[in-house]
Amino acid sequence: MRNAYCAICVAEELPVGALIGFLLVVVVGVLPMIAYALILWWLDRYEKEPLALLIAAFLWGAVPAAVFSLIAEVALGVPISHFVKPAAADMIGGAVVAPLVEELFKGSALFLLLLLFRQEIDSPLDGIIYGGLVGFGFAAVENVGYFAGEFMASGAGGVLTLAVIRAFLFGLNHALFTGLTGLGLAMMRTAPSPAVRVGAPIAGLGLGIAAHSIHNGSVMLGAELCWPCLIAFASDWGGVFMLLGVTIWTSLQEQRWITDFLVDEVELGTLSREDYNVIRSHIGRIAARANALSNGDLKQWRLLGRYHRLATELAFNKRRLAHFPSEEQTQALVVRLREQVRAIGDDQG
Repeated sequence: MRNAYCAICVAEELPVGALIGFLLVVVVGVLPMIAYALILWWLDRYEKEPLALLIAAFLWGAVPAAVFSLIAEVALGVPISHFVKPAAADMIGGAVVAPLVEELFKGSALFLLLLLFRQEIDSPLDGIIYGGLVGFGFAAVENVGYFAGEFMASGAGGVLTLAVIRAFLFGLNHALFTGLTGLGLAMMRTAPSPAVRVGAPIAGLGLGIAAHSIHNGSVMLGAELCWPCLIAFASDWGGVFMLLGVTIWTSLQEQRWITDFLVDEVELGTLSREDYNVIRSHIGRIAARANALSNGDLKQWRLLGRYHRLATELAFNKRRLAHFPSEEQTQALVVRLREQVRAIGDDQG
């Protein structure tokens, strides 16, 4: 408390320094998370999710999930502190309560998304994308809180040192934890196996909570013993690389779905052979839109983006219909998408 009070006094005497410190805290806390979010968005190569939903996911993590988690952790921490010693209460709060509460509140955004916009979840990659965005939003706010406290205690040098740890060394953590939940929910929506649809969301949330708990517990023990931090590092980055592998594999699967489920659309006259070859190639799509942009044709650039997205949605929904042939909503959607794709193709032809 004394250090915090002294820092506040200094900030009052030097408002410019306090302003610079505030900007530093916000920049190093938020900008890396936005950069990571953009990289994750870039990895979604064939069917970009609606920008409004991506922003909503990030903001859910930054505001409702962060606020409700803080309230719940404080409320649960009070009774725990009455029954155990302070050191044990801190460990229970950090390694048990925080992971459980935070992953439930972050994951609630994904449950709402599945309820209200279920048609947007048509690939396991979609769950990772939305879960990661929620996690990055939560991490951004959490970073600002930690960095603000560090600035008052140690100044700018302390903030930059902590930023290396929180924003870079462990900067992908919350995206990993909530990405696991998102992957489980997406598999519940897309997997043909009933057992997977039942077990995947439970397993995804459980793995997210477990990974979060391992990280928090290891870091808290590492403050005293140092070596447990290696467990946190191995667990966190092992999980990140595992989820990255799933992302790459799923992206390759999406390309195969596009190739397999659009080939008959050429014979039906929905797509020309040339357009089919472009749509099933990520590089081909980039080249076609880049050519329109180089010619100064912004209308064509936007139209091609919509054309490629609708054709991809057609392929994904045809795949879903192959696994769930009785879904009338998907049947109607396939018919509507086919008409929209054919109309754009005819206009371009």
